[in-house]
Amino acid sequence: MKSLKKISGAALVLVFVFLAACSSSNNSGTSSDGGVPPAGGSGTTPDGGKISIVFMSRNSGDDPMAKIYEKQIEEFMQQNPSIQVQNDSIYDEAAYNNKLKVAISTGETPSIFYYPAIAGLSEWAKNGVIMDLTEILDADPEWTKGFIDGPLEAYRLDKYGVPGIYALNNEMNVDGVFYNKKLFEQAGIANPPETMDEFYEAIGKLKAAGITPIGVGGKATWVMGHIFNNVLFKRIGLDGVMDLGTHEKKWTDPDVIEALQIVKDLKEKGAFADGFEGMDYNTQFTQFINGQTAMISHSSPFISDLYASDSPVKEDISFFPFPYFTDKPEFKDTRVVYTSSLMLSGTMSDAEKEASVKFLKYITRPEAIQERMNILRIAPSKDVTPAADAPQIFKDMIAYTSTIQKSGGEYFEYDTTPSLVDVSRNKILDMMLALSAEDIAKGIQQEIDKYDASAE
Repeated sequence: MKSLKKISGAALVLVFVFLAACSSSNNSGTSSDGGVPPAGGSGTTPDGGKISIVFMSRNSGDDPMAKIYEKQIEEFMQQNPSIQVQNDSIYDEAAYNNKLKVAISTGETPSIFYYPAIAGLSEWAKNGVIMDLTEILDADPEWTKGFIDGPLEAYRLDKYGVPGIYALNNEMNVDGVFYNKKLFEQAGIANPPETMDEFYEAIGKLKAAGITPIGVGGKATWVMGHIFNNVLFKRIGLDGVMDLGTHEKKWTDPDVIEALQIVKDLKEKGAFADGFEGMDYNTQFTQFINGQTAMISHSSPFISDLYASDSPVKEDISFFPFPYFTDKPEFKDTRVVYTSSLMLSGTMSDAEKEASVKFLKYITRPEAIQERMNILRIAPSKDVTPAADAPQIFKDMIAYTSTIQKSGGEYFEYDTTPSLVDVSRNKILDMMLALSAEDIAKGIQQEIDKYDASAE
């Protein structure tokens, strides 16, 4: 496979369009002239003689992970009184991306932050915006030996022209289809579907029983984006998705259009509620946990949200892997796993770097990761296990995760086109409303071609 096209420094500014527009679960930026932002960032001002560092994640408010981070930050500062950790986390994705965009463009890059990309990190890495973690990982084998190898290696950017590892995987969001066992029984469905033909049959039975088969909040464009992502991986596989990201494949190729059409056909089969295109995610979530819809396509953090709710049907919920196509058996076991990773600013002073690395190690040590397991979140660690009293669905998800041999994340993770996530997801929603699969494939490809031309 050819390496990704190199991006000019000036073109890097386009990343801020991506940051402002990105709306989901996974792509670069520096100062406006393509150079490296000034060293130091937001941690340069001492607070009463303390070293100040900034932590930014997408976990805030009532989110269970936010509570864990708040607790761990407080404990860390008590144990390290010379370090002040400022928690600038924001749950809302658009607000988070806008804040990160402004911080990076003004040279105030957070000390430790989340960003959903792999290929898209390459320009930040080239320009020193983010730190190569290889040295600190190699220097502490006792810390790193507990990490699962695959998620860590995913952020090695050698194949994108930048040697080194530039992010530390912090959470694994394993995708699946969550379903209500009682509603399946009510519709006469004995077993969860394994193939797409069985999936279509289940949709038909649920519809005939007067049950909405799949809950979808189309207004949150990532929801349909995730369904398409699963279909795409099951039709063209990881290598095909990566070729799409390096632009060796095109969105207008027949197999990609076919994947889009399959998603559109789900609507024609009556899989979704009327008006789902304008429904928000909260409505989708509430309907499912109240037993009003039979299935949702989601990832493992849903389990934590489910058990943090007062759902009357939580014990009836289980999951199954996204079904495969019998004419594509080679992709049967290719799974979708979304990763949440942390980057370190490459513009920090030595003192800030030392403090940030110390904090990063603190929140990724086995005891800290076990606390996440206890709130039903999956971390890429070999050293933790579910609590004995964890719900069976979570234990089942951990067991399922251990069987995954080949996986991929978001299709746009493998592409450096900054606007791809927003353009593609909006067009997928347009397809569900009116447009043809061919038309939106052309529109997405035109956006990629335009970006490629500007980057030459």
